[in-house]
Amino acid sequence: EMKVNVFIIALSLLQISLIVLYGVLTQHSGFGNQQKLDEARQAQLDLANSLREPTPGPAEYEYGQPDLAFMFDMNMYTYLGMCLTMTYLRKYAYTSLGMSFLMGCLAQEWCGLLLQWIPLAWCSHLKQIYSSVGCPYGNNPDLTQFDNYQRSLACTCEDMSSLISITVSDFVRGQYGVVAVLVSYGALLGKVNPLQMLLIVVINVGAYCGNKFLCVDYRGGVDNTGSLYTTHIFGAAFGLGVSVVVSGKRPSENPDNSPRYQSNNYAILGSLFMFCTYPSFNAYWAPAALRVYVAANTFAALMAGGMFAFIWANLIYPNGPTVMHLQDGVLAAGVAASTPASMFVSPVIMMIIGAGGTLAATLSFRYLQPLIDDQDTQGITSLHLIPGLWGAAIMIVVCIIGIDNNWTTLDNVALMSTIMPHYGQQWSSTATQAIITGFSICVGGVSGAVTGVVARMTGRIALAGSYSDHVFWIVPDDFTHIGDEDASMKVM
Repeated sequence: EMKVNVFIIALSLLQISLIVLYGVLTQHSGFGNQQKLDEARQAQLDLANSLREPTPGPAEYEYGQPDLAFMFDMNMYTYLGMCLTMTYLRKYAYTSLGMSFLMGCLAQEWCGLLLQWIPLAWCSHLKQIYSSVGCPYGNNPDLTQFDNYQRSLACTCEDMSSLISITVSDFVRGQYGVVAVLVSYGALLGKVNPLQMLLIVVINVGAYCGNKFLCVDYRGGVDNTGSLYTTHIFGAAFGLGVSVVVSGKRPSENPDNSPRYQSNNYAILGSLFMFCTYPSFNAYWAPAALRVYVAANTFAALMAGGMFAFIWANLIYPNGPTVMHLQDGVLAAGVAASTPASMFVSPVIMMIIGAGGTLAATLSFRYLQPLIDDQDTQGITSLHLIPGLWGAAIMIVVCIIGIDNNWTTLDNVALMSTIMPHYGQQWSSTATQAIITGFSICVGGVSGAVTGVVARMTGRIALAGSYSDHVFWIVPDDFTHIGDEDASMKVM
């Protein structure tokens, strides 16, 4: 007898709706000369090339083929790396891995649409308010750098007058939204059922795209190296916001909320995949001329983080570290290296930043994490939020001493005006980076809490089902769990 449940019905309706939206709103634009520039954008590019060395964007260079390598690395980072790190719980690997994969696919489809549609809507607004501006546009010295940037964007961007053009680069960019979802899921392991997670992903992606628009497009912040603010900081804040609302009584006391030797091995393997692909993850959003520079800086930070993860953990933990402390300490160096400052500082400075990110994560795991174990299953506070704030603080320091005040000469200063929308206005870049840090925390936390209230209305998982696959899957005969409540009732 076939059983139909609410989750499968909701999943089917959502997938059909997304297919219809893709069919109605998008067109393929990933081959031949369809990906070349139109006349207005080509005129603006010619003007820019006459003033500086060309920095071709990924979608404007060899028909987007360089993005294929990034797509492979991003798939490995997301679906091999992050999904495997979720499998450390001893009796929750099926659900951790299955939900991570399923919700990653949903987030990819939904984010691919929203990340295209929101900029198109914003472009239509810019074209309307700057309709009197001639194109191609040259900088007006009487206006601020950001005003000139907005007017130039109105000449080069695409509005909503045509279908959304889908290229491989759009799917790569959408994976940063997937990462934000998986970061949030780390706090929710064992606390939500599939139907709740379906709802959480839909709202999470919408909030991610909205926050990215507020931080980057509307406010002019810089977040184009690994999406430090809109992925790591936002994802952690959103997950914690949801978890505070949906967490039951003392979930950390559940005996199944713990790893075992074999499950930890799979989680370590996932960390290795993330470690190997972190340079690509951080470099993709960077300007094409700086991608290799950012990748080298990220690699330097990771190497230092790998060394200092052993040093800090053995110094801070009196009885010695667990393997989880080491693997998360190394990955925290990659999070810290996501700071946009990696475009402007030397590899030596990035090694110090990576070591600092590892120290911040290790201290957080030692002293802060025990206080919030009930709200944070995987430790995303210590792995993503705290190192992310460290990276954001580094960027603010770099803005103060090298961008807003020119107290020191940064690397790649010739490209500064093309990267920093507020460049040239004293304290403007510093203030903007501080504001988008607050944006990401507030938007993530508030939208997460609201999502948690909505998700909680659909029910909770009983204690016996928390951190146990037997509620959601047909499990092998050698699988044991702490109770029999609802063991015969599957929701998936």
